[in-house]
Amino acid sequence: MSFGGKSRTKAEQARFDAIKAGPCLACMQRGIDLSGQGLVEVHHLLSGGRRIGHMATIGLCSWSHRGVVFEFHSHAEMRETYGPSLAEGSRPFHREFGSDSELLDIQNALLGIETQGAAA
Repeated sequence: MSFGGKSRTKAEQARFDAIKAGPCLACMQRGIDLSGQGLVEVHHLLSGGRRIGHMATIGLCSWSHRGVVFEFHSHAEMRETYGPSLAEGSRPFHREFGSDSELLDIQNALLGIETQGAAA
């Protein structure tokens, strides 16, 4: 997969693999661990509506990321259990789970990477 015409580096691919195997950052804050269930996706953080690179990525489940309702759940149950979905609006999502910078710091800490709060 490429970003701006470039293939991912080994470090970027390793980050993606680790994110997908780990927890959804939003669900984790609600005490729900979806690690290893194939539900966590890589979400690219944005600046000015543009992706800021593969290293500015966090793990979100398909609900938190794209609003995909899990099997055997209603939309209302998803929102009550898992919280607001980023797909339904960034303000409620960030109000509950933190800013992009805060989420990136959490993700990097989980991956064992020191951060400086670089994302907006």
